[in-house]
Amino acid sequence: MSVSNVSHKAGSTASGSSSHFTPLLSHHVAEEEADRETTDHGSTHDQNFQRSRSFSSSSNADARDLASTHDLLDIDNVKTEAVGLLLAALPIVVSTMSRMLLMLPIMAAVGRLGTTALASMNLLSIYSGLGGAVPLSGMPMALDSLCSQAFTGTKDKRLLGIYLQRTLLLCVCVQAAIYPLWWYATPICRFLGVSDDIALTTGRMLRLYFVSVVLISFYESLMSFLFAQGIRRAAVLAKLVCVPVGWLAIWVFLVNESTAIGIIGVPCVAIITGLCFNIFALIFISRLGGYQCWGGWSRSALSDLKPVTKLALSGSTITFFETVALHMIDLGVLFLDAPSMAAHAILSAISTSTWALGTGFAIAACNRIGNLLGAAMLHRAQLAVYTAIGIAVVAFTVLGCFLLAKKRSIPSVFTDDPEVADILVAHIPWAAVSGTVQGINVALNGILRSQSRQSLIARIRVASFTIVAVPLSSVAVAVFHCRLAGLWFGYLASLIATLFAQLYYVFTTNWQLEIERCRNCISKALLRASLVDEDG
Repeated sequence: MSVSNVSHKAGSTASGSSSHFTPLLSHHVAEEEADRETTDHGSTHDQNFQRSRSFSSSSNADARDLASTHDLLDIDNVKTEAVGLLLAALPIVVSTMSRMLLMLPIMAAVGRLGTTALASMNLLSIYSGLGGAVPLSGMPMALDSLCSQAFTGTKDKRLLGIYLQRTLLLCVCVQAAIYPLWWYATPICRFLGVSDDIALTTGRMLRLYFVSVVLISFYESLMSFLFAQGIRRAAVLAKLVCVPVGWLAIWVFLVNESTAIGIIGVPCVAIITGLCFNIFALIFISRLGGYQCWGGWSRSALSDLKPVTKLALSGSTITFFETVALHMIDLGVLFLDAPSMAAHAILSAISTSTWALGTGFAIAACNRIGNLLGAAMLHRAQLAVYTAIGIAVVAFTVLGCFLLAKKRSIPSVFTDDPEVADILVAHIPWAAVSGTVQGINVALNGILRSQSRQSLIARIRVASFTIVAVPLSSVAVAVFHCRLAGLWFGYLASLIATLFAQLYYVFTTNWQLEIERCRNCISKALLRASLVDEDG
């Protein structure tokens, strides 16, 4: 399977550098004028939105805008929107949560390799996350915004392929810039005070593990490209195909005594799994769906990089500070006793699970609202926003209440140590409330991303971390001696500050202005792409 197959199916030229956009640019401009005259009848946007496949069960009514704001309160409209959002989010949530199907067997296998291996694995997770994996995972957020808007905002769907190429190019540049941090991880870890054996083992793993990080960033970009088109089954199918491959690799490199290669098998498993995911995604796009929005490799991808760069770097900042805020507790726990450290590991897992649930829902909401903005459906976009907020509030409040109700029975699932269990009972309420607020935050994050406001989210996250989380945690621990509760208090306070800030910006959004900005962005992107192709 080659890229040329994709280009052929998309109807592109052999070289991919001829005038892709020029024939359709003038038609797109004329189309905008016609759209303004036909929006009430929904004739032009009906075709665009039906192609979007945002909801596989969409009715014909979903293909046109609501008549007025009064229809936002219609129970049938709300029900249809809610069901559609949940169905759209389900495969993404399943895909996100299924990562644990690989992580748990890896941790179980590494646990048999000894204390040094476990410590190295923990350091690998922290170093790789803050050193590149987490920021790189935020870069495909640019595609969540740009591709979802462009898919319904223009009939030239190949613009999505240009956005994908620009994001991949930017990922490669960032990866090349940060790789020295991974290559010289051993001396860096020693400088930070890590023991020689753990530093050496971690450094060896990181040199190889970087390849898997590169592969996963490419895969997530390809998935964002598909999600914007309403194609979500690819994520679930990828897990069904590739997770068993990962299990086989774990058995070969970590479990089976005749073939196991020790702790270095961890990055080998990650590379094989990441490669499998990418191969599957490329085959899916070229053979089953998504190729219609690929126009072949184009010189246009090398120009007009500013919008993609701005959104991608803002997305990286968001994910980085979200992770740093949680790792702040991890670092603080290092100065506490062993039972507190063990209890926090469980609390962190609970909090991470709610974040994963929210992430899948946020991606679905982002693409849904982005599609509606691109199709210039003002009232449907508002309905999608309010419905998404309502679902998030109800779902994560119920989840938080469940954790509170089961706080005395949950510890027995994870530990037999009575001291650790007592600490968990006392601190599960912190994790429950934090998970509730974080889940709603992630949903709001998706709504703001649909407007291409990643830079705003990044500023909010930076401010909440530096102004709220760090000072309050420090005071709670150092002055009031709250220990683990103090660390969670600062983290929760930063989440609440983020929640109110994001709610303010969502509810004060001028949605008509956002639609105009979306259309202007698409028109400029098409114009610049056509000029580059003409020069070529």
